[in-house]
Amino acid sequence: MSIKILINAIDPEECRVAKVKAKKLEEFYIESASREITQGNIYKGTISRIEPSLQAVFVDYGAERHGFLQRHEIHSDYFQESEGGSHSIEKIVRRGQEVMVQVTKEPFMKKGAMLTTYISLAGRHLVLMPGSDRRGISRKIDDEDERSRLKDLIAKLKIPEGFGLIVRTVGVNCTKTLMSRDLRYLQRLWENIKKSVMKEPAPALLYRERHLVLRSIRDYFTPEVDEILIDDPAVFQEVRDFIKIISRKHHKIVKLYKGAKPIFTQFGIESQITTIFESRVRLKSGGSIVIEQTEALVSIDVNSSPTWRPPKKPPASFG
Repeated sequence: MSIKILINAIDPEECRVAKVKAKKLEEFYIESASREITQGNIYKGTISRIEPSLQAVFVDYGAERHGFLQRHEIHSDYFQESEGGSHSIEKIVRRGQEVMVQVTKEPFMKKGAMLTTYISLAGRHLVLMPGSDRRGISRKIDDEDERSRLKDLIAKLKIPEGFGLIVRTVGVNCTKTLMSRDLRYLQRLWENIKKSVMKEPAPALLYRERHLVLRSIRDYFTPEVDEILIDDPAVFQEVRDFIKIISRKHHKIVKLYKGAKPIFTQFGIESQITTIFESRVRLKSGGSIVIEQTEALVSIDVNSSPTWRPPKKPPASFG
């Protein structure tokens, strides 16, 4: 079945990426030039405040609002020696202590970003996790034979001690050669980050995640995608060059869209995109789900259909 990736990048203020299967919108991503995306970025920061009641600390990593780092997201490498071996957060870390953190969730309203010290670096087929010993396969790969094959490949890789590794969903049918190449790239990336952390005074940006278009191609391009259409010549060339790096034989499916109509209008998905941002989701049964996001939580209200009735219980039988 035909799968297309459509990239609407002609507006310098906003970039949109859609994955379409059989004319139906499957995935949609948007990035605005006015709002910086920091999720995945890695920073050198300092602990600015310790909150024992929350079992968390606040970290100054250079953003307008300090980031929130929970105790379970602090790697043991950062623990200080404490009297009596106390594990309370005010004993294991100190105010002013430098930490390397990665953004796991963007700031929202008055809340700062969620942070972790468990760094993960995503490549094309692998995710490298410095300071971990975990080795695994994406849960979305459910074919047992393929999982077994990938586990054998991981066992043959020369993974340095102190590094974890996960095979991503797009790693299906990956060869040892491609996996080894990905691993070498991620190791070089990590070495560069480590060099930066020694030189840069906190707070400092150590690594910036790729922008939306290249991130989407890296994460969601699979051999099932038969066409990548882009409406901006500069972005088209960037994607074409990137595809040559990650999958050279597929560079011909990257095409510049030159139609008279806007690209999303041409493929009839603007109306589908509009429904994504509605707070009320209509159900086939006639009911609906209302989703509202607040600063503290996401509320989900389920409304049943006015005509819905619970199924009748079958009459009891006596034997």
